[in-house]
Amino acid sequence: MKRLEVAQRGAEVLDRKRQALLREQRRVRAEAEQARAEWQKAAAQVALWSVRAAFLDGPGRLELLARHVQDPAAIDVSWSNLMGARLPAAQTVVLPELPLVSALGGSTAAAFLARACSDGTRAAARAAAADRAETEIAAELGRTARRLRALRQRWIPQHERALAQLDLVLDETQREEAVHARRRTRRHLGDQP
Repeated sequence: MKRLEVAQRGAEVLDRKRQALLREQRRVRAEAEQARAEWQKAAAQVALWSVRAAFLDGPGRLELLARHVQDPAAIDVSWSNLMGARLPAAQTVVLPELPLVSALGGSTAAAFLARACSDGTRAAARAAAADRAETEIAAELGRTARRLRALRQRWIPQHERALAQLDLVLDETQREEAVHARRRTRRHLGDQP
């Protein structure tokens, strides 16, 4: 009886968790779609300015300009736990300072390309974090749904059958005891004058 109550309570808790994860999945999915759209827009700008800069400056000069970037980019990712799902968030994207492209002999298109690359890198980091968050929530939702299904389809019915079987055994035992008690009573009453 106690195990059945625990299983039913567990199913209720898992169902509430599943509902909360579904709500969170909708929110994270919307954020991921927006982040992907921003990244695609930024990538289109990079492609546009890459073509223009390559035409005006040539690939050799763009390579030389790129070598003036001193430091690598860095992304500070924070992780949070939401009902078992580890969700990343791109807290900060640290990009190296852009070189003065025009002072180095680059065209205005090269300067716009450098800015577009910075914006694209930030957008890519946000999109990657949002995609990972969406994947993590989907995975936790799948695990929760499997556990809930196992409880509802196997664990709870198994305990309900065991409880029903126990009730039958107890009823049968009580009937047998009642029959024995009546026999003893009849014998006891039959022995008296």
